[in-house]
Amino acid sequence: MSWPNLDPFRAFARTILFVQLALTGCASPSWDASWPESRPLGRDIPTIRPSREPGIGERAYSTPERHSGALTLRAALARALERNPDLAAYSWEVRAAEARTLQAGLRPNPEVSVEVEDVAGSGEFRSFNEAQTTLQLSQLIETAGRRLKRQRVARFGQDLAGWDYETVRMDVFAETARRFVTVLAAQEQLALADELLRLAREALKTVELRVREGASSPVERTRAEVTVSAAQVDRDQAEADLEAARIELAALWAAQSPGFAFAEGDLYEASSPPSVESLLRVADQNPDLARWTTELALRDAAVDLEDARRIPNFSVGIGPRYASGLGDSALVAGVSIPLPVFDRNQGQALATRYERARALHERHAAETRVRSAILVVHKRLAAAYMRVTTIASESLPGAEAAYTQTLEAYQRGLFRYLDALDAQRTLFAIRASYIEALESYHRAVADLERLTGEPLRVTAQP
Repeated sequence: MSWPNLDPFRAFARTILFVQLALTGCASPSWDASWPESRPLGRDIPTIRPSREPGIGERAYSTPERHSGALTLRAALARALERNPDLAAYSWEVRAAEARTLQAGLRPNPEVSVEVEDVAGSGEFRSFNEAQTTLQLSQLIETAGRRLKRQRVARFGQDLAGWDYETVRMDVFAETARRFVTVLAAQEQLALADELLRLAREALKTVELRVREGASSPVERTRAEVTVSAAQVDRDQAEADLEAARIELAALWAAQSPGFAFAEGDLYEASSPPSVESLLRVADQNPDLARWTTELALRDAAVDLEDARRIPNFSVGIGPRYASGLGDSALVAGVSIPLPVFDRNQGQALATRYERARALHERHAAETRVRSAILVVHKRLAAAYMRVTTIASESLPGAEAAYTQTLEAYQRGLFRYLDALDAQRTLFAIRASYIEALESYHRAVADLERLTGEPLRVTAQP
């Protein structure tokens, strides 16, 4: 059996490829990472960006924790942004979205088919003597620029994956700042508890001396002993709280134990909050809002793609046919076009329009949430700042003066031990409240930075 001259077949195959390129465009799929420009908050701190080689990201967790003495806020942020597991997971989602964009831009493969007719019958068709064998190459031709529109949808999905990554980066940044402030406050509370325990022990020695001299009753010694015991319990609790805060901070960079001795920063720095109007003006920096421009563009692209699917694709094919009985051969060509009688993709096209309408409402809801959150957190920040300044300027100086005067009077025998103890408790309660107010202030600063996407000038940077 001999085949006909295949030159016409090759020429037609090249024609199929040329027609497909003309109908679908020649643009090659993008393979560029869709990392959006980082928000001003923490932009200068390196962030994890995975390789395109799958599995290579596991190496990030094999690096042992670096042990150091002091840990600054910037060092904590650098560790978290380079090693946080949640952020690493979202970074790989960006890579996966890149791959989906690549796939969306690929053209459909051609198909090869072999068809044998007039065999295994009766009479002259009992054998292969009268068989007709056809070898055909067919190609699906995508119409209405469908490939480019499909690729455009995937590219916007890739951009949204980048925005989701930026959202998580901001979350990690803000949570690191919050936990760092918690460690600073816990360190101060432990130092306060240590001082209270030291004073309680010194007071016990003084009371014991006065009891031996007959200037005080044994009941006061018992009270002093109870005070020392209570101060020891409070001190142990403060130490446990500090260790828990250190562990929670280190967990943000996947460390099983803290690799630092203490956090270094100025918890006592506090400045007047910015105006709420200035915060609302930069609310668009928030990635939760910035992403919606891309989201709506994706919805529009999806509508465009579904509209294009109303126009059916078609397949063209060509191949040689050999008739064994005659010993002759010929070319066979054909076109296959679906008839859009029942399914014109009208349901899916309508669904994408509904989804775009839903996206508009979701964007409005996100804007409302962010702006209302800014108002609430700003109130909390202003209240914390007012509390800090009031305690620092009024409550704390008065309590310190009262304690000093009461202690001196007690040592001269003018006041009872109970009076000195009450003045001491008042002073240390105010100091503890001062530390709590400072912690609330700095945590509110971190919350506002997350909501606005840029650093506040009031933030204390150690």
